[in-house]
Parts: sequence; structure tokens; C-alpha cells
Amino acid sequence: MKYLLAAIAVAALASPALANPHPNPFSYPYETLPAGKLEIEQYLDLVPVRVELEHPDGTIDGVTSLRSVHVTELEYGLTDRLEFGWYFQFRQGATADTPFLRFDGVKQRLRYRFAEAGTFPIDIGVYLELAEFHNELEFEEKLLLRKRLGEINLVANLWVEQEWYFQTKDTKFIFNPTVGASYEINPKVIVGAEYWARGRFDKVVPDDANNSDAPMATHHYLGPTLLLQQTNVFLSLGVYARLDGIGKTAVVNDQYGKLWVRAIVGVEL
Repeated sequence: MKYLLAAIAVAALASPALANPHPNPFSYPYETLPAGKLEIEQYLDLVPVRVELEHPDGTIDGVTSLRSVHVTELEYGLTDRLEFGWYFQFRQGATADTPFLRFDGVKQRLRYRFAEAGTFPIDIGVYLELAEFHNELEFEEKLLLRKRLGEINLVANLWVEQEWYFQTKDTKFIFNPTVGASYEINPKVIVGAEYWARGRFDKVVPDDANNSDAPMATHHYLGPTLLLQQTNVFLSLGVYARLDGIGKTAVVNDQYGKLWVRAIVGVEL
């Protein structure tokens, strides 16, 4: 916690950003890096979940553990409007006794914006991604929408995924839309709010419960966001409450927790 507070203090006292920040952590921005620029971003997702704890006498209790995903991304501007990204993903499982950290795989993506900001009534970009994980190939497409109204920035990602699990020959079709709004207090500090959801187009089967990335139902999250930035570094933070099943006790072994935290640190190299 003290390191996070130190990063916040440094960013708040620094000069305006030249990096490519995320005002809303789950929504990819419309902007791309200029040609020849390189940036590294570190993502961290933290999700408290309920898991089973077996006692020596054989009884089982539900206890809280922490699931996390760690993603390192390298972004490079191929042109002023076309950007390449390469991700390395690790996953920390949630168990009652011995959580495990594993290398999940790699991802590659392109992000393209069709014109300079303000050319059209709504700024439009597209995002295409291919992921090679330990048990699946994943294809992801996003339509990136942005509207700037003075200090207010409105964004939306129309986001779908196709996941092919080559071990079981299963294909899953996921939707993951996002909507965000942010307000620029000053060039260094931006506050906002963001909604995102994750669900399925296809039919859910019981075996899907063994795969934490394939939801059994549609889950909805909403929460505040904060962006702090300086010349070549930014910190983006979002804390989201789960809206579906609100007021109910967390279900044991449900990998979509009642709370989801995402932090992103980006540095222009």
C-alpha cells in the first residue's frame, strides 16, 4: 500500500502526460502511440473470491482467497494511427492453502484509429487480438468509441471474444462491453466511473464451471476510476462492485468475485 501511495504522490506532483494513459482501466482508449514510440504497461487484477477449506476432521468451510492476473504489455507505434501490442500474462489462482502462479501465455494485437481526434462526431478505432494460452486460442475484437466534451471524456468498447479450447475441442463466444466517463480536474488528475460486463452468446454447459474465464452467467460491474499522470508515466485505478446478485452472499468457487480491482502502470520508454 505504501508503494501505491508513493506512486500517487509522484504522479500528482508531476507534469502533464505524454504517455498513452487509460482514464478508465477496462476501456481501451481511442488514442494510439505516435510512430516510433514505445511504452510498457503493467496490469494487475485483484479479485477476492470464496473458496473451500477442508479441515483435518473432514469438514469444509468457505473462506476468502485472492485471485489475480498479471499482464505486461509492450506497445509500439507503427504509424501515428496504427499501434502494435505484445502481452505476457501470468495468473495467480485462488485456493485456501497454496495459491499458484503460472505463466498463462502471450497475446498480440493491433489498434487502429480511423482519423485524427474530432474529425468525426464520434472518434472511432478498432482493436484486433490473438492470444495463445496454455489450453486455448483466443480471438478478440473491439470497436473503440470516444467523444470528448471539454473536460469530459466518454468512451465505449464494443467487445467480443471467441475462445477455442483445443484440449476439449470446445468453442465459447464471449461478450465484454464497457462504458466509461471521466472528468479532467487538471492535466495530472482525472476522475471517472466505468461499467463493464462479461457474459456468453453461446449455451452454458456444466463443465464450464471448471474454467474461470468462461462465465456461467452474465456479470455486471460498476465503480469509480482514477488516473494520475506525468510526462511519461501514468497510474490508472478502478474499483468495481458486482451488480448481479447484489446483496447476496458470495458463492463458494465463483471466480467472479463481489469486488474487482484493476490497476495499470504505464511508462513511455
